[in-house]
Amino acid sequence: MAKTAKNPNLPEIVFTYRSLLEDKQVSDIKIYDVRGFSPITDFFIVGSVRNERQMQAAGQNLLKELKGMGVKPYSADETLSGNNWVAVDLVDVIVHLFTEEARAEYNIEEIWANRETFFEDLVPAKKAAPKKAKEEPKEEKPAKKPAKKPAAKKTTKTKK
Repeated sequence: MAKTAKNPNLPEIVFTYRSLLEDKQVSDIKIYDVRGFSPITDFFIVGSVRNERQMQAAGQNLLKELKGMGVKPYSADETLSGNNWVAVDLVDVIVHLFTEEARAEYNIEEIWANRETFFEDLVPAKKAAPKKAKEEPKEEKPAKKPAKKPAAKKTTKTKK
């Protein structure tokens, strides 16, 4: 099983990590729920970057933001100098960043090919607008017509 106790807030945490990657334009992000399937972690996040420079920027941003949140990686190369693949082990979550070419070559997602859920539908992405509760329409009462004023009586003055 995973290296730590289960965290009930893990789904929200996973999507926070995803949002941090999206901030650095990591593309084709997939989240795999491997609880009960993997002995080493609960979730894998896999994303693609265009080049090594973007990989370093995304990885360093992730580590910086996690440090600010009080999260210390179990294992991560602080320089994030992988040629085409960097993994950040956050215990309950392992983040894999690949160049597009390396992702196609290594095809690690094949390991989880029989997993039904990509976990995408459980928590909305950062950019998705939250759904507002529908307000029930207020029943409109028919407008009251203003009361008619009685017509003024005509008075005629007679000349004397």
